[in-house]
Amino acid sequence: MWVKVALLPRTRNHDKFGAIADTMGNIAHRIGSEFEACKKRGQVYDQLESFEFLSVEAKVEVAQYLCNNSKDMNLFFSLPEVAKTVLVKRIVKKLDFKE
Repeated sequence: MWVKVALLPRTRNHDKFGAIADTMGNIAHRIGSEFEACKKRGQVYDQLESFEFLSVEAKVEVAQYLCNNSKDMNLFFSLPEVAKTVLVKRIVKKLDFKE
């Protein structure tokens, strides 16, 4: 047995609520992304602690560079330890940091 169901036309209120929901979803996504980035920034210096060839000043410079360059920071966290060492040495050279 089939039953016909009449769909109600969309009203302005439906469109407004949909737009508000979309906006709130975008805001929540941005807050979540910023929270994740903040956590990563907090972990940068901790990761650099194991690089004994770097002075404290160089670690701070590299940490600041990575925190200001999110693509490089993402790369840093995705690499194995040996490759992280290569990346950090390249950053130090790029910064022309004198120890």
